[in-house]
Amino acid sequence: MARHLQDNHSNYTAVETSDLQEEECGSTKPDFKFNYHQNKLVFGLLLFDFNDAVREGDGERLLDLYKLALLLYHSEGHTKYACIVLLHLVKVLVVLSEFEAHRLKWNRFYNKYGGKGNNISLDLKKEQQNKVLKTFWRALGANINENNGARVAHALEPLETIMESVNADCNYSSRTRKRSVPNQEQCIEQIVDDFIKENVFRFTEGREGHSSFPKFSGKLLRDIDYRELHCWMNEHIKLWGSIYERPE
Repeated sequence: MARHLQDNHSNYTAVETSDLQEEECGSTKPDFKFNYHQNKLVFGLLLFDFNDAVREGDGERLLDLYKLALLLYHSEGHTKYACIVLLHLVKVLVVLSEFEAHRLKWNRFYNKYGGKGNNISLDLKKEQQNKVLKTFWRALGANINENNGARVAHALEPLETIMESVNADCNYSSRTRKRSVPNQEQCIEQIVDDFIKENVFRFTEGREGHSSFPKFSGKLLRDIDYRELHCWMNEHIKLWGSIYERPE
């Protein structure tokens, strides 16, 4: 990456990690613009890691990412999301049997055509099935009622198989709906040029932040009181222990 920038952008100057650390340690005033772009980059890589874990069907990596997500949710005050993630971790590590925990960890993906990196989440597959189901329900017209709706729902997978078979016989492939991005390379080059021009990834003592984020923290995980976090986790674990306690 650095070599590409040096070859194609004459005003690019490589930043040594040791120099950056010295600037940060010796600084008395923060660089809010540097803080913003550094955290944005880290968070973007985290989202890429989530997506890659799903595509590869890597349940173990996804579980590790949930642990980091727990800290992010709790630090930002999203207590409901933090509670859901903590409950998932507790179920996998403590509550469920070894077989059930293994199935919950790894049976979270769907791969229709096989091959590496072609998985999607089961939640997304369920949303796709719900969309097809609603189409069949609309086709019932005046005949829609609870019984007919339930019959169609129970027959959803065979109906999908029939539709795919008919489409294959007719050489019909469903249109791939992806949002087109015109001049994508040009947009990326413009963004990179702006970053280089502003030196956003080079620490500059006392630099002001963007107008929308004037005082952006340099820590992705901020405002975490680890004693409070420990007490919060223990309270929920004790509560769930009384709920999920297995009879001897």
